[in-house]
Amino acid sequence: MLTLLLALGGCARQAPQSSDGPTTSPTATALVVGATGDETSRVLAELYVQGLAAKGRTARVVEVDDDANSQVSRLMAGEVDLVPAFAWTAAQTLAVDSDDPKTLVSDLAAALDGEVAVVQPSKVDRAWRFVATTPDGSLAALPTNATIAADSRWKDAPDGLSGLEAVYRAKPSVEIVGDATQRLARVKAGAIGVFTGTDPQVADPSVHQLDDPLSMVTSDPQVALVRIEVSTDDTVLDVVQQLHAKLDDAAVIGIRVRAASVGAPSAVGEWLEANPLT
Repeated sequence: MLTLLLALGGCARQAPQSSDGPTTSPTATALVVGATGDETSRVLAELYVQGLAAKGRTARVVEVDDDANSQVSRLMAGEVDLVPAFAWTAAQTLAVDSDDPKTLVSDLAAALDGEVAVVQPSKVDRAWRFVATTPDGSLAALPTNATIAADSRWKDAPDGLSGLEAVYRAKPSVEIVGDATQRLARVKAGAIGVFTGTDPQVADPSVHQLDDPLSMVTSDPQVALVRIEVSTDDTVLDVVQQLHAKLDDAAVIGIRVRAASVGAPSAVGEWLEANPLT
């Protein structure tokens, strides 16, 4: 049975009052899966919804804030039942004291004990990827005139620009390019691009990933945050367990590429048809 990484204690978080009143038993109503505006989050949420449907459970997707504090509060309030999240990103937002990748997920679960359940990670890792058109590159050998094209989230992250300066003593110029396709165009023009591990651009055959020999970039594995009242639901746990066993970055990238043509629901449906749950 799926291991729930629950811990021994944590600070209480004030749950907001839901306008819909108390949530009923998870078997009596449709489950609500939260997704942020991030394309990977939407794909993961749709995978949960369609995986649950395959097991005879009705579910729907609602949009939630990217902020982990807000997600936890909505889970505690019964406004959502299940949210795909990323452990390092959530831990940073929630001020969880965890510097060891080996204990990151369990530390996050410890901080959230009694508030929400944290389900074991999949092999999806949204950690940053630095890419360039030149093969065999390294962050340790960044040229003094390097230009990095990234989104604003990277620039503000602890393993972003400040990490490059602290760990690699590098002070490149930075261009903020929010659109990943435009960022890839900048890479092809000579810049170094920063993408997440599930951005399709990192799989473009024209780019190569730069080595990170000093391990500046922090692993950011995907987990599921589950409302406490739903964390004993065997069907929910079985679906999440099976999906997490199958999913990795390549699978999510493939779904995202296909979704650009047919939409996320159809792309997820095709993937589940090729990778059915048992």
